[in-house]
Amino acid sequence: MASDGLMLKDSLDGVRVGISVSDSDDLERLGLSRAHAELAIAEIARAVLIAGGSLVYGGRIQPSGFTQCLLHEIDRYGRSGAFTLCLAAPEHRKVSRAELDSVDRRLGTKGQVVCLDDHGSPIPDILTSQPEVIDEAAEPPAYSAQRRYMAGITDARVLVGGSLSTFVGTMPGVVEEAITTITNNQPLLVSAGFGGAAALVARQLNIDDLAWATSDFPLRPDDSRIDQAVAALKEAAAASTWSPTQTGLAPDELRRFSVTHRAGEIASLAVRGLTRALV
Repeated sequence: MASDGLMLKDSLDGVRVGISVSDSDDLERLGLSRAHAELAIAEIARAVLIAGGSLVYGGRIQPSGFTQCLLHEIDRYGRSGAFTLCLAAPEHRKVSRAELDSVDRRLGTKGQVVCLDDHGSPIPDILTSQPEVIDEAAEPPAYSAQRRYMAGITDARVLVGGSLSTFVGTMPGVVEEAITTITNNQPLLVSAGFGGAAALVARQLNIDDLAWATSDFPLRPDDSRIDQAVAALKEAAAASTWSPTQTGLAPDELRRFSVTHRAGEIASLAVRGLTRALV
């Protein structure tokens, strides 16, 4: 195991880290921009890859958003099998087989694109299969199925940001990915410093009381789906043996991880905690 003060090369060898991120509605009032969130994700990805771990991300190809950010880090630091990009059925149905093939070729041996059906099962030979008919009624359950699948192939998860006003699926994706992580009793590192869904998770799980923020933080719409997501999150935590202490971080480190939006600090704490917890 790596010593507590250092991020040694290969300290996360064999560890699969899920990344949950999307734009937060709180960025502007925090004096931040999307570029700050992208930098944090890039630093986390880089640190995990240098430490020998691999990344799992449920994203999209068009528009690429954070997917492109992660692909850039894989290009620079990835080793064989370093990245799994999971595409829910509604996402891979939006792009052509040529676009899927382009991403697959770019990854080469460093990663793979896994296209899932409406039930969350990988579709074999997606590039040679016939395009599917889009069923809009099946879209929300398909995203939930994707998130359950990812929880089954990861060892831990990191949350950053996440929109509470615009999201696809039955609830905000970052919240649902927190729920699947807790259900699988895996370490969950929550960065509340960018606001959004991650900050909501931090407060509801008593990871951070957000006393450093305004009373209306994070911004959230009057949407019953958010209330249902919070209830499901609390229910998952109550029904499991999961604890915030599973991160491997000491209480003061856990608070620093939650509060800071310094990309380097977030990345180093993430690798330090996961090394202690999982290796």
